[in-house]
Amino acid sequence: MYEEFFGLQEPPFSLTPDPRFLWLSGTHEEGLATLYYGITRRKGFILLTGEVGAGKTTLLRAVLQELAQDVDVALIMNTADLDPLDLFKLIAAEFQLRGVFHTKADYIVGLNRLLLDRLREGVNTVLIIDEAQNLTRNTLEEIRLLSNLETESEKLLQIVLTGQPELLDKLASPSLRQLRQRIALEHHVVPLHASDVPSYLTRRVEAAGGCYEEVFAPGVEEVFYEFSNGCPRLINLLGDRALLSAFAQRVRPVPCALLEQKAKEITAARSTRGSDWGEPV
Repeated sequence: MYEEFFGLQEPPFSLTPDPRFLWLSGTHEEGLATLYYGITRRKGFILLTGEVGAGKTTLLRAVLQELAQDVDVALIMNTADLDPLDLFKLIAAEFQLRGVFHTKADYIVGLNRLLLDRLREGVNTVLIIDEAQNLTRNTLEEIRLLSNLETESEKLLQIVLTGQPELLDKLASPSLRQLRQRIALEHHVVPLHASDVPSYLTRRVEAAGGCYEEVFAPGVEEVFYEFSNGCPRLINLLGDRALLSAFAQRVRPVPCALLEQKAKEITAARSTRGSDWGEPV
């Protein structure tokens, strides 16, 4: 809607986790490296955590684009209220596991057979479970059993758990100490620093085909940081609302005063409605 007015080819602040717009701060670069290294080197369990909107889903999408064709990935995203058997059913469906299965043991036997076949074919098999903080302790413990699927020299299945900080609290439970000990690599995505915000904004605008100086007036970076505390999702939310408002008012580039106004409006609306700030980023 406002793209032509600002000389953009597409919206630069979509809340959809699009790897094309990825800008790697120090924490995101380390997170991407952790995922890529853990998967390609067959490390087994990998843990990626971070606050809501920190960029975990975007990192997952980015690493999936980088993986070679000999990597087969199953992504489980709907984790709420999953019991162990439901989880195994989803895994079987994602990996197109064929057969008749009635119990968890049936699924594990079938999955082990499939993984051995893929290993012989040179295929690295990866299971990614997003929003894993929603899983019960019992279901998380069942996931640990999948890590037993291995040969004498390597893991048959790479398991990536991603989630909010609540996942770390669950894994700290004594009942899950065996799972915690199996995690070979982990990274916690932290918010952007104030010094990261200018580069983040510039990357988003340029990736959308625009010129940063023609879109935002000097000094807006501080407003973005104060509003978002370095959360990429909140930066995107404010950026999109500000561009729409500036377009409606025919103001270009977006001045600090307009950005501050939109930040106050969003904050007030959030406190009234308890918004969850939209889609994952």
